[in-house]
Amino acid sequence: MKISGKTGLQERLAGEYVLGTLRGGARRRFERWMHEEGAVAMEVARWEARLAPMSDAVVPVQPPERLWRAIRQRLGKEAIPSGLWGSIAFWRGLGLLASGMTAALFLTTVLLSQQAARQAPVAVRAPAAAVPASYLAVLSDAKTQKPVLVALAGRNSDQLLLTTLDPSIHLADKSLELWALPPGGAPKSLGLVPAGAKGALKLASAADESLGEIPALAISLEPLGGSRTGAPTGPVLFTGPFIKYW
Repeated sequence: MKISGKTGLQERLAGEYVLGTLRGGARRRFERWMHEEGAVAMEVARWEARLAPMSDAVVPVQPPERLWRAIRQRLGKEAIPSGLWGSIAFWRGLGLLASGMTAALFLTTVLLSQQAARQAPVAVRAPAAAVPASYLAVLSDAKTQKPVLVALAGRNSDQLLLTTLDPSIHLADKSLELWALPPGGAPKSLGLVPAGAKGALKLASAADESLGEIPALAISLEPLGGSRTGAPTGPVLFTGPFIKYW
């Protein structure tokens, strides 16, 4: 089955892929299409951005006190019952907590490193409240989920700051082009990704105006100098939701 040009089918399969209901051979075939066809990868990025806010509504699961009492009573006397460790709710809650802590730590690290690149060190540590409201995307390999690049822009800034996490993504004979993915619209080029570890792209206006409605970003592999058509011509390698951090 081919899905080139079949936008309705691409959207449906992308939704099933992101939700995890596309399984087995169908999931593997879809991953091949996602690697080969930029439109499919971009549809996946849109679905990821669309569903990302749902995680904010997940309520942490608090184990009942009687469970903790039972664990404390049995410590050192007999093996801890497997019920807690086999509980989906327990691991889901723990996973959400770990993911949240990791994301917060990762964002703080990126923000501080970007700030340090622009100013000399000072003796007084800035409080957490000093972190500016920003747009943030962590772009990852669609197949391995490995993060490769961070894009960050303050709400009132016309600079999109880029940090490459994996230098191997840059090729001597190709260019990486960054695209904004409007909801239901054609990709819009934001420029070529600089080859260094850090760089910046000039936005047409402040991020609130130019990127405020963008749910996801993507990077395609293009000939040197970028796409000549105004649209991605090579494979889409990396995608990520573009979130509002404030």
